[in-house]
Formats: sequence, C-alpha cells, structure tokens
Amino acid sequence: MIPVEFVVEVFIAPLKGLLAHELAEMGYSQSKIGQLLGISQPAVSAYLKNPKTYYEEKLLKIIDRRELGRLIRSTKSLVELGSVEEALRYLNNYALTLLSTLRLCRLHRVMHPMLQSCEICKDIHIYTEVVKRVETAFEILRRCNNCYKLVPKVLMNIIELDLGVGVGFPGRIYVEGTQLMVRGKPKPGASRFLTALLQEVNKIHGEIKAVANIAYVAKECIKNKLNVAEVGPSNSEEEIISNVVSVFRREVFDVIYDSGGRGIEPNAYVFGIDAIDVATKIVEIANCIS
Repeated sequence: MIPVEFVVEVFIAPLKGLLAHELAEMGYSQSKIGQLLGISQPAVSAYLKNPKTYYEEKLLKIIDRRELGRLIRSTKSLVELGSVEEALRYLNNYALTLLSTLRLCRLHRVMHPMLQSCEICKDIHIYTEVVKRVETAFEILRRCNNCYKLVPKVLMNIIELDLGVGVGFPGRIYVEGTQLMVRGKPKPGASRFLTALLQEVNKIHGEIKAVANIAYVAKECIKNKLNVAEVGPSNSEEEIISNVVSVFRREVFDVIYDSGGRGIEPNAYVFGIDAIDVATKIVEIANCIS
C-alpha cells in the first residue's frame, strides 16, 4: 500500500465519518453533508450508522485529542463560512503534512513490516499559501458578531509564520462601528513584535505557527474551553516575550493573558497551528462576551 492510499485509509476515511457526525449535529442534511465532503448521500448514511466514538478512536491513533479538536473546529468554521474549497484545501494540506513530516511512518511500518527503512514521504512538497490562510482567518473574524469587542486599544493583528517570516496585515486590524477592517492584503513583516513573540514560541513548540493579540477579556469564561495561562506584569515588549516564552516551556497553551505594566496595555495572545486555528479560538472567546 503506497503512502497516499494509507493516509486515506487510516486518516481521511475516519475523518469523513467524524465530520459527517459533526455536520449532522449542526443541522445539515445528509445530502448537503455529502456535497461538502465529496461523497454520496448513501455514503453519508453509512458513516452515520457507526457511532461518533468509532471514528474518534481511529483518529486518536494518529493525532492527540487536542489536535483533533483543533482540526474539527477549524473545518467547521470554514464550512460555516461557506468556503467549501478552503475547507477541502485545509483538510488536504493537513493530510499531506502528516505524510511529509513522517508522522504516519510508525503506524505504516507496523502494518507493512517490509517498509522499515522507508522515507518516501520526505519527497512530498506542500504549497502552504500562508497569505490565503491569513485572509481566510480574517474573514472568519469579520463574520463573528462579537469579535470587534476583542480589538484592544493598540489594535489587533493575526500573524502566521511562512519560512520563519511573519505574515500579517499592514496597519493591523481595526474597528469601524461594529465591523472589523483592514487596509490591505497580508504581507510579510506586518508586525515586528508579534512575529518576534511567535518566533520564540515556535523555537520551543514547532507546531505553533500563528498568533493574534486581543483585548484582556473573557478570561474566566474561556478557561473552561481552552488551555489558558496568565503572566505579568510586563513593562516592555521584551518582557512580554520573556514572560510568555517561560510558560510555553512548561506546556502548550491556547491563550496567554498578560496583565501589562507601565505604559503597556493588558492584552491576551492567542496561539495556534495556523491562522485559521487562531481565528476559530478567537471566535470561541468572542462567544463568551454577552
């Protein structure tokens, strides 16, 4: 079995089964689910006959529960955005990344012992389209009812690393009325501070490639939904970076609340595997605000 067949069997197929359940719980018809997943209505029906846990157990052999939760949350947000192409692109790149980073090799070798020295998947090259992902992340935030309330006085930005360089919005994300706005397309070098912060965290946890800053709100509510830490006081940008990095040395966090300091506004920093992951977490925080 060649690697692309293997990833379909052990990852794509159970992922479609889990997504079929998730979309059905969101109220989508079997016909619509089939259109979204690129399968027939009878195939959707067959997926739904197995319990949701059946697919979760299969996927948890590949990725951990937190990563699975991020993947499902981001995919559902893209579906709700009406961006089927982006959802499919996201899932396709995710599956290819599992192959190209050799994360499936151990399981593949267990099932096919003759492949003990195989590293075929190192040849896979993925066109990541970071700029497009940052744009899509902003669109998720723009359509969020309460996200404008999360923009701090210093304004907001969302940054994703592309070959080590931060890509974000020049002039940051600002508010007009209740609408999030930007002044142009994402570009490299849009936020020196957030990029520096992200680069330092990425050195410790290579999977963390995106960050956004938001207002210091909804801390108690979001603790029940995401992994949260608190730092501060921080009296300079350098001290913010030092304080945030210190907690990431213990474990991975979704949100770091920094209490600020002399001349430094309190902010929260939302981290994720990519810009879309960060945007979906911000939407969860916004849902905590009445």
